[in-house]
Amino acid sequence: MQTLPCGRKKQKNPPHSSKKQESTTWKIALNEYLKKENLRSTLPRERVAEIALQRKSHFEIQTLLREVQLKFPEISPATVYRSVKTLCDAGLLHETLQSHTGVTLYEAHDDEHHDHIVCIDCGEIFEFHDENLEGAQEKAIAKLGFEEAKHKHVIYAKCMYKKRSPTT
Repeated sequence: MQTLPCGRKKQKNPPHSSKKQESTTWKIALNEYLKKENLRSTLPRERVAEIALQRKSHFEIQTLLREVQLKFPEISPATVYRSVKTLCDAGLLHETLQSHTGVTLYEAHDDEHHDHIVCIDCGEIFEFHDENLEGAQEKAIAKLGFEEAKHKHVIYAKCMYKKRSPTT
């Protein structure tokens, strides 16, 4: 198992890692969204979607841009940015959180809800699901007279496994 710079072991199987949308599923969903919004289906948008939705982890838009332009140099940065927004609006991608450096990260949509812990020592993102936490959130929302529309739970934490020098 891989060890991270902070000393912690890399997460083996995040809660949603086994479920990625099949290409026909996301293509159907994207085309339905585009039709509903009176937007054209274009090959560049589909290529951006394909690369973004094949990613197995969180990513920065700049990383996606580099990958798209390596494979398809004719696709402009503006097309990548617009495509990411469209994919988010269509519910295929999510603007998940900000990295420990403040950069926005995205991930492919998954039906299995999960939350995040970001290690501010090494930047690694750990995914988790906790029914007790979800229950506490639901109780707090109900107590205050709200009905949840959506939520993001991100914890930024210092790693307790961080290697420290003997003098600290």
